Amino acid sequence: MTHYICTGGCKGVADNPGVCQAQDCPKNNQSLKECNCTDGEHGGAFEKEDDPSQAEAEK
Repeated sequence: MTHYICTGGCKGVADNPGVCQAQDCPKNNQSLKECNCTDGEHGGAFEKEDDPSQAEAEK
């Protein structure tokens, strides 16, 4: 089922498209990313944020 996630650190998940509404998130008011995962892992998007070596590797 399609859902929408924030990749700014708050790990927000929504059923509908929109923007991040977490006041303390670096991506507050930025568009949520569409996700179609069925396992709740969101393609590893949240784990990549938590691992600084992954963040550096993506630059």
